[in-house]
Amino acid sequence: MLFISSVFVTYLIYLIIKNQKRMEENKNLTIENFRNRYNALKNQTDPHFLFNSLNSLNGLIGYDDERAHEYVMQLSSVFRYTIQERSVVTLSDELEFAESYIYLMKIRYEDALSVNIQIPDGHPEFYILPFAIQTLVENAVKHNIVSRQKPLDLVIRMTAEETIIVENNLQPRQDVRSGNGLGLSNLNERYWLMFRKNINIQADDSVFRVEIPLIKTLDKYSDKLIDYNS
Repeated sequence: MLFISSVFVTYLIYLIIKNQKRMEENKNLTIENFRNRYNALKNQTDPHFLFNSLNSLNGLIGYDDERAHEYVMQLSSVFRYTIQERSVVTLSDELEFAESYIYLMKIRYEDALSVNIQIPDGHPEFYILPFAIQTLVENAVKHNIVSRQKPLDLVIRMTAEETIIVENNLQPRQDVRSGNGLGLSNLNERYWLMFRKNINIQADDSVFRVEIPLIKTLDKYSDKLIDYNS
């Protein structure tokens, strides 16, 4: 009986410690998600972002009013997605947001930026962290030369292993300071907190590649899905 009682108490202590650890992880995840939303909003309302957006829009008004109207619609879509209140989104929603963001970048950089999205229509619906793909696009544009003499080519594709790869030709800028926005370390931390998965970063002399996991079902992660409206 003493042995059984000892085992029971030991197991009970183990469960308490495990539960406390899980609560701490969920607390960290909640904080990180709020930080993510704040950083995303701050990033998109950054004076430089607004200046570049308005400058691009000003260049279209009176010259190509149809594209100016489309630019406003895409900019509105970016802001609307930025203030959304979901800790996990569908791949389709993230791609739609990324395409709006890419549209804004294409207006700004024109032929100096090429983005090839190789994700077929009718793909299975997966889940992904919000801003994941957009973060990788933003990271590539921020840290590489984007000019007509040295165009930046991005490819966004889905692999047979059901992951997303974003890769670009490597031509690093020398004048970029490291920032504290939605960077790769932030993205990796969020993936680990939510799914216990890591992103995979590879680079050689010519190509920079980041691979992010896709999630088939959210059943096992339901306790980590944050409802900001509750």
